[in-house]
Amino acid sequence: MQDDKWNMLIEHAKKSFRDVDLRTEDLTAETADGLVKQGTQEILEFTNDKGRFRLIRETKPVVLEKKMYYSHRQGDSARTEYVFSDTEKTHRMRFFKEDGFDEWRELEADNITDIF
Repeated sequence: MQDDKWNMLIEHAKKSFRDVDLRTEDLTAETADGLVKQGTQEILEFTNDKGRFRLIRETKPVVLEKKMYYSHRQGDSARTEYVFSDTEKTHRMRFFKEDGFDEWRELEADNITDIF
């Protein structure tokens, strides 16, 4: 989802739903160098007549190249190195519905109509 459509969705949620909460978190991964930031996720939570919903938009840099290093020496292991773009980003949307107190169930693409 592009930035302008995401912003339109946020504005629509603020106008149409109650208890709207928007926050941003870092996406981190454990590597040999320690924790590394791999992107961000924007979390939009709101309540409507059908329940409480959470939309997560993950933003990560595009992978340009994947290098595999193999080793046949004893004690040395294989490793993978990624080359990321500095300018291009990829976005992923995930949709959740609250089932219990702070228990979230991910919705399938065909169940997205349950939100709106």
